[in-house]
Amino acid sequence: MTTNMTMMTTISEARLLEWRARWITAVNQALSEAFSRQAEGQPPEVANLLTAMNYTVESGGKRLRALLTLAAAEAVGGREELGLPGALAVEMIHAYSLIHDDLPALDNDELRRGKPTCHLAYGEATAILAGDALQSLAFETLASGVNGRDEAAQRLRAINVLSRAIGPVGMVGGQAMDLAFEGASPAKAQVLEMEGKKTGHLIGACLAVGATLGGAEPNTVDKLREIGQLAGLAFQITDDLLNVNGDPKLMGKNVGTDAQKAKATITAVLSQAEATDMVKSLVGQALPHIYGIGSEKLAWLIGSIVGRTS
Repeated sequence: MTTNMTMMTTISEARLLEWRARWITAVNQALSEAFSRQAEGQPPEVANLLTAMNYTVESGGKRLRALLTLAAAEAVGGREELGLPGALAVEMIHAYSLIHDDLPALDNDELRRGKPTCHLAYGEATAILAGDALQSLAFETLASGVNGRDEAAQRLRAINVLSRAIGPVGMVGGQAMDLAFEGASPAKAQVLEMEGKKTGHLIGACLAVGATLGGAEPNTVDKLREIGQLAGLAFQITDDLLNVNGDPKLMGKNVGTDAQKAKATITAVLSQAEATDMVKSLVGQALPHIYGIGSEKLAWLIGSIVGRTS
C-alpha cells in the first residue's frame, strides 16, 4: 500500500506550516521556562547539570513527537493546549534517550544535530546524570499543574502509557535487543521487533498520551497508539536508510556508522528499495485510520515521514 490516498483537505500547506512553527515556538519556550524554574536557587553544580540537560533539548530538531502529541489531543476533540504537558514530557524523554544512546557504552557517537554529543561537551558522568534527570523531569512535568479529579485521572493514565512505552517492554528493551544483535545475524522479524520497540513505542506513546490528555476513551487511545507505532517503525527504517545514504550536513551527524559498528538494522536484512517500500507501506497502513478520525494535522505529520532527508 502506498501513501497516494487523498482526503478532503480544509487546511492549506501554508497554514499547516504556520501551525507547526507556532507550536514549535511554544514548546521551545515552555521547555526553556521549565529549566529556568528548576535552576532557581540551585548551587553551581546543579546548574551545570541543568545546562547539560538543556544542551540536547534545546538543539531542537523538528519537535515531531511534541507536535504529534498536540495534534492527537485535538484529533479526539480536546484543545491542543491540553496536550502540552505531554508534549514537553515526550521531548524530555526523547532527549534523555539520545544522550544515553550516544554514550561510549552504547553507540559512541560524536555528533548530534551538528554539535558534539552531550558526553563530549560535558563529560560522560554528567551526560549519564543529565539523561537520568531528564527522565524524572519528564514525569514531574506530566504530573504537575493538575486541575480537578478528571484531569488527574487523565494525567495518571498518560503517565502509565508513557512509562510503559519507554521501559523494558518498549524503548529500553529495544535498546537491549540492539546491543545483543551487534555483530550477529538476527532474522528480519527480530530486527523489526527491535526497531519497533526502540522507536515505534515512543512515537506510539506520543499519540496515546495526546489522546488521553484530550479526553479520549481507552479504545480510541489504543487505536492511536497502534497508528503511532506503525509511523514510528517507518521513522526508524527511514533513519536506517539515511545512515546509509543521507547527507551528513542535512542530518547533523555522521553517516555509515551502523555498518561500521555491525548494527542489525533493516538495511542489513533488506535492500534499500525494499526498505523504502516498507516505509511507504507502514505509513500507508497508518493514514486511513487517521483519515477516519479526520485529523489533517496528524495525517500531514505522519505523511511527512516518507521521503524525509534528515
